Amino acid sequence: MATGRKLFLTHAGELAHLLVSAISRNAMAMEFVRGYAERYERRKLVANAERLREMESRIGREALLLIAAEVRRLLPRAFGLPRGARPEDQALCDVFFGEFLEALGRALEWPLAEAEIEAENFRRDLETYARWRERSPTSPAASKSSGGGSPFPDRCAILLDSAMMEQARRAAVEFQSDVLRLGTRIFGQLGRRPRQRRLSRLAGARTALNRRREGTVRDGNQLSSARKAGKRGNRPRRRR
Repeated sequence: MATGRKLFLTHAGELAHLLVSAISRNAMAMEFVRGYAERYERRKLVANAERLREMESRIGREALLLIAAEVRRLLPRAFGLPRGARPEDQALCDVFFGEFLEALGRALEWPLAEAEIEAENFRRDLETYARWRERSPTSPAASKSSGGGSPFPDRCAILLDSAMMEQARRAAVEFQSDVLRLGTRIFGQLGRRPRQRRLSRLAGARTALNRRREGTVRDGNQLSSARKAGKRGNRPRRRR
C-alpha cells in the first residue's frame, strides 16, 4: 500500500506541474488574450504591458480553477471506484486532490508571505466551480454556445473585455472547451508515459538485437563463402 500511495502522490505533483506549464508558462492564456485582440481588432487591450500580464495571469488562474474542478470530478473513476464507494476509498481521492492543490500552489510560485492567503482564495473560488460540476456532470464541451452553465465564460469575459461582454463571453466559451480538452488529456495520460517509454526502450533494444543477429548471420555467411572459395583454390589440379 505504501508503494501505491507514493506513486499516486507523485502523479498529483506531476499533474500540477504539467497544467501550470501548459497554461501559464507555455502561454496558452497569453495566446488566447492576444488572439482575441487580433481577431476582434481590440488591440488596445494588449497595448499596456503591465495590464496585459495581469490579465493573462488572472485568466490563467481561472483556467486552472476550471481544470481543478474537472480533476476532482474525474478522480473516483480514475481510481476505479463505484458510485457510493466506501469512505475509506473516497479518502484516497481526497488525499490525491489535496496533494494536487498543494503542488499547484508551488508550481504557481506564490510569494511566501502571500501563499497561505492565495491558497485559501483559490480553494474558495474552486468551490464555485466544483458546485457547477456537481450540477452539470456532463461535459460542457457539448454546449459550445452556452458554456454548459459554467462560471468560467462570465468570469473570463469580465477580465478580458468587459466593454464587449457578449463578444468576450463567446470567445471564453471556445477557450473553455480548449482548456478542458487539454486538462482531460493530461490527466488521462498520468501513469502511462513511463510504460510507453519502457515499451519504446524495449522495442529499441529488440531492433538493435535483431540488427546484431542479422550482422552475425551475414558475417557468418561471408566467412562460410570465403572458406569454400579457399578450399576450391587449394584443390590440386588434375593432370591431363
